[in-house]
Amino acid sequence: MKVFGMKALLGLAVCGLMLGGCRSYEQRPIDWAAEAQREAPGEVRIETARDAVTVALVGNPEINALRLKHANSRRVAKQTGWWEDPEFDVDLTRILPSTSHPFLMGSSLTFTLPLSGVPGCEARAAELYAAADEAAVCAKEHELAFDVRAALIRLMALRERIRLLRAYGADMQIQKALDTAEKLNQAGEVTAGDLASAKRRRHERLHRLRAAEREWVTEEMAFVRVLGLMPGTKLVLPEADVHRHHEEMPALDPLALSKHVRVQSVLAKHDATEAALETEIRRQYPDLKIGPAYSREDGMDRLGIVAGLTLPLWNRNRKGIAEAEGARDEARLEALNAWRDLVRDAAAARANLSSLLDHPPAPNTEREKAEKLVENGELGVVDYLSVREEIADLELEEAEWRRDVCLACDEVARLSVDE
Repeated sequence: MKVFGMKALLGLAVCGLMLGGCRSYEQRPIDWAAEAQREAPGEVRIETARDAVTVALVGNPEINALRLKHANSRRVAKQTGWWEDPEFDVDLTRILPSTSHPFLMGSSLTFTLPLSGVPGCEARAAELYAAADEAAVCAKEHELAFDVRAALIRLMALRERIRLLRAYGADMQIQKALDTAEKLNQAGEVTAGDLASAKRRRHERLHRLRAAEREWVTEEMAFVRVLGLMPGTKLVLPEADVHRHHEEMPALDPLALSKHVRVQSVLAKHDATEAALETEIRRQYPDLKIGPAYSREDGMDRLGIVAGLTLPLWNRNRKGIAEAEGARDEARLEALNAWRDLVRDAAAARANLSSLLDHPPAPNTEREKAEKLVENGELGVVDYLSVREEIADLELEEAEWRRDVCLACDEVARLSVDE
């Protein structure tokens, strides 16, 4: 029994050393006060669209979540591919009724030799899944850059609309014409209906201005959100427009679009599922378990070797292989669908831009002509107010057209492959 006791203590000491190398659990609670302090709103100055994209790439919560997922998958890949830990087995039996040697003891230490090559395949699959997560980050960065630019274009166009509406409401020539129409109405030279119609149109402009100002609040909050900033952050936007200069559109090449970052992101996932399927196929092949064995019987020590081998007779990891095959087929179809959608969207974006560019030039001297006609007495004040309404509508439509052209140019760039 003293021999048994010494060996048991030795076994416990070995187990203690092995367990001492294991990682312990530590909590990581959220410090809400520190987070609130870190996210306190301030002022962000944006000079160009590139500045807005830079801010979003740093603070956007969705892309930061993807980056964390990629970092985690890289951590998993780094720790994947290790061989299985050895197994230590102890068997202690007491013989009844008691004899001179009533205890039988046996122990073995087995090591798994991965003849199937599963650890290597697992490591490769983990690396490819990490690469797929990295490709997803790149695709999201690409999409986010254009989303931020489009949001800034809409915001700047809305600011231009508000400027035009305010300029119309503060125009002294229009106010002078309304005052003149009031006097002419009192003199009986302008009908009450014409005067009331002019006032209604002016009041309608005021409603459109208020609606545009309310829309500005909504769009600005949406812009702050996509930048990843907190509500209350003061934005200092660029003074100049951020319109993209139109360039000649290249011909649509469906095959070239297979290199687009959106398709490559899904294709990276397909490559990872291929490696995962190979791993599951390797699992059906047996691994060898071998190691030394010790036993004590009738007071005598015995040494030997234990070996084990899984026989792939009926299981053969059928379920794992079937699931991996299904995941690969789904990823393959997802990549093909992403490419097909990209080709359709690219064709639609080009057609939309071509349609927008087929636009007649706007006259830019109508206002000066109308004011000269009024001064010369060739145009009545009511007709002048109507002309100014038409000019204001034309200016608003031209501003919206410029916005749509800029957005369409960006959409074509979004759905093109960078050379």
